Amino acid sequence: MRKFIIYGLIIGIVSAITIYLLNSFGGGINLKLLEDFFLKSWWGVLGVILLLISWITDAINTYILVRISKSRITFFQSIKATIISNFFGMITPSSVGGQPMQVVYMNKVGVSPGISTSIIVFKFIAWQGAIEVMAIFGLRRALILLGSMPSATSLAIIGFLISTVTIVLMMLFNFNKGVYNLFFRVIRKVISVFTFSKKLKPKTEKLLERFDAEIAKYATSAKTFSQKPHILIFVFFLSIISSGAGLMLVFPIVSSLNLLGGDLQSFLDILAVQALATLIIYYSPTPGSTGTAEGEFYLFYSAFIPSKYLATITIEWGILRYFLPLLIGFIVVMIESFRGMKLTNHEKDVIINEKSQ
Repeated sequence: MRKFIIYGLIIGIVSAITIYLLNSFGGGINLKLLEDFFLKSWWGVLGVILLLISWITDAINTYILVRISKSRITFFQSIKATIISNFFGMITPSSVGGQPMQVVYMNKVGVSPGISTSIIVFKFIAWQGAIEVMAIFGLRRALILLGSMPSATSLAIIGFLISTVTIVLMMLFNFNKGVYNLFFRVIRKVISVFTFSKKLKPKTEKLLERFDAEIAKYATSAKTFSQKPHILIFVFFLSIISSGAGLMLVFPIVSSLNLLGGDLQSFLDILAVQALATLIIYYSPTPGSTGTAEGEFYLFYSAFIPSKYLATITIEWGILRYFLPLLIGFIVVMIESFRGMKLTNHEKDVIINEKSQ
């Protein structure tokens, strides 16, 4: 709980600074437009629907890949895994905490760490690859729109290069046996160092046995994926829908103000720019990229959105992509935590009763 408080303070401070800067130097925040969008307009409802579509399609991918790996998970648990991953990504720098906590949750519901790690790596490849594909298709149009903002174009190119290198490394890690064996051997050697201690040796040996078993499951799961190309194509298709819905959170915001016409061309323009912007936004160092993501969003859209609306749409986008999922994720994590505490207490009661008998 203490960590949550610290994360909350950091997020609060960064958010307060962001709001102050946007309100003071970014054209001002129009509270009436904020209220209308979220409470009086169907555009706000569309934004929430897009967020749900992104989560549901990601959860479908999790469900499919778990079942293919001959493990078990319910669809509802898959949705919770997605929400929990998003939540911990939003409270950790560069969103690095999301995937590890998804592994922890999936282990809790019966999916082994080896299998869940393989699934998460593959999902990351598909999700990141989907954004890159959309960025490539919209590259020409995006560069035209960003032509008046060279710094945004430079950031987009850097993000594209980082993303490409990351995808290549992840593909090697997930599908090349030599690469992931080398990686796991290094980790194994680090763990085996603790066998020098007589006190730690028994625990270390058990940990190494578990580690070897999970590596075998990881390898089997990765091999299974590589042998089912039709499933990989379907997962990639769902990743396009999932990532695309996340990118298009901007569309209802811009359309509610009739800034780009609200037609197919404006839809494609936003998709092109947001795909490029996202490639750099989510490598920002703050928790969940908050603050820096809004700054980069402001920079990208300042190229073609009137300045008097920029601060307002940046805040609306921040609420949809960050604060609303953060709130939902916090509720889900707290419910799961209390359920875990009750289960632990119940297990203790059972042990006590067994001893008393």
